[in-house]
Amino acid sequence: MACGANPLATSALIGGTQAQLNAGLTNAFINAGMDPGVAAAQAGAISTGLGNGLSALAAIPEGTGDVASRYYQKSENWALFTHNIVHITPQLDLTLGLRYTHESKRFSADFNNNNATCAALQASGLSAIATNPQLGATPPGRLVNQLAGGILTLGCLGNGSTGLNALDLHDRISDGEFSGTAVLSWKPLDALLLYGSYSRGYKAGGYNLDRFQLGSTGLNPVPAVFSPRSNADVTTLRFAAEKVDAFEVGLKYSQPKWSANIAAFRQEFRNFQLNTFNGTSFIVQNINGCDGDLSAARTCDKGDVSPGLVSQGVELELTASPVRNVRISGGMTYARAKFANRLVGSGDGSVPLDPALFLLPGSINSQAPELVTTASAAWTPEIGSNGLSALFYVDARMTGDFNTGSDLFPEKEQDGFSVVNARIGLRGPEQKWAIEFWGQNIFNAKYTQVAFSSPLQSSSPATSTTGQFASGGVMANQLISAYLAEPRTYGITLRGSF
Repeated sequence: MACGANPLATSALIGGTQAQLNAGLTNAFINAGMDPGVAAAQAGAISTGLGNGLSALAAIPEGTGDVASRYYQKSENWALFTHNIVHITPQLDLTLGLRYTHESKRFSADFNNNNATCAALQASGLSAIATNPQLGATPPGRLVNQLAGGILTLGCLGNGSTGLNALDLHDRISDGEFSGTAVLSWKPLDALLLYGSYSRGYKAGGYNLDRFQLGSTGLNPVPAVFSPRSNADVTTLRFAAEKVDAFEVGLKYSQPKWSANIAAFRQEFRNFQLNTFNGTSFIVQNINGCDGDLSAARTCDKGDVSPGLVSQGVELELTASPVRNVRISGGMTYARAKFANRLVGSGDGSVPLDPALFLLPGSINSQAPELVTTASAAWTPEIGSNGLSALFYVDARMTGDFNTGSDLFPEKEQDGFSVVNARIGLRGPEQKWAIEFWGQNIFNAKYTQVAFSSPLQSSSPATSTTGQFASGGVMANQLISAYLAEPRTYGITLRGSF
């Protein structure tokens, strides 16, 4: 049973809830000036509908859901490109590259779902109760709205319904885009290279291969699960192509025993493809910025749409070989990958940002620590005069604080950490064979790779995170799950060439 293993206890609980709702609604209707007889009749009809919905929800058999649903996507692409270097002077070069990419994708889906309860709930009138604004005018009525919506959401979770089986979803998208690069490089000295570059990147759009997003346009006045889905909903599974404009300036200096590279960069993303877990499924959503004010519907004029994410920073790389068979290197990257202060969910500004992503505007992107430093050292001394050599190697990566969740919930923050790897070995003449003992994460640093909201483990979206709590919410009760990093690992590797 969905609500417990004891049907009698479940029935008693539902009956008690129905009686309380009936009494509360009757009093609320009478206080609003309704005739007592009419008030009792309407309250009885509403509470009975809710009670029947709860009973149907409790009776959903275990194992209900998709039996053998299939999603199909076929991609075809071709490209034309050219890459040229123009020697303007012996010290000045211009590199020009241009690429045209065309991609088409075909999508189809065959559903086999055995959740008959959803179809019955959608036809029961619960949707009208959940969306009735007059009920929402009183505390008992608001509770009724929420309860009816909750019954539909749980009973039809992710659009799971036998009604899907009659659908014949087919769709196609086709897109062509120019991308390319231009680099101007100058060598005032043989050891010094100065450069500036611009490049345009492109990542094709596609489909969310998941029924959870079916019918969700971002503009729905009511949740999509409140009503049956149709073949026309197939377009809501699309996400658009991502485009990025990248700028970089830097220098490269090289000497026989050491070298240094320094660069400053800026990347502007439009239709940024954010892969996020919404508590029940992984979906890709597009993120754009808005230079103007958002409307009351949280949309943006098309002419005001701007990059939704900008990443900029500096990068430093150093290498040195102070003595024979010794090589030391290090690097540092400081980058701020920050979302725009006002965000929308489509390239034309007509779709608002998903409410679940309310913490994104003006924040740093997930999985994007501002500071990362790396270091490594290798020593390969010769052993005797017969070609044998040893290997001593160690590297470390130090990562600053970052958020592991694409929704940026505070509970998903990861403190900075360091990971150290090492390797020691013996190699034969001309490295035709080698034996190496190695260790990864040798100090067993413990950290989270990705944290995500546990499915259906909070009372409501409005109380799911301390982010809402900080904004005036009443509580934060979302449980968080995580994929942890690999622990300390060690082993032995044998290599050989013939």
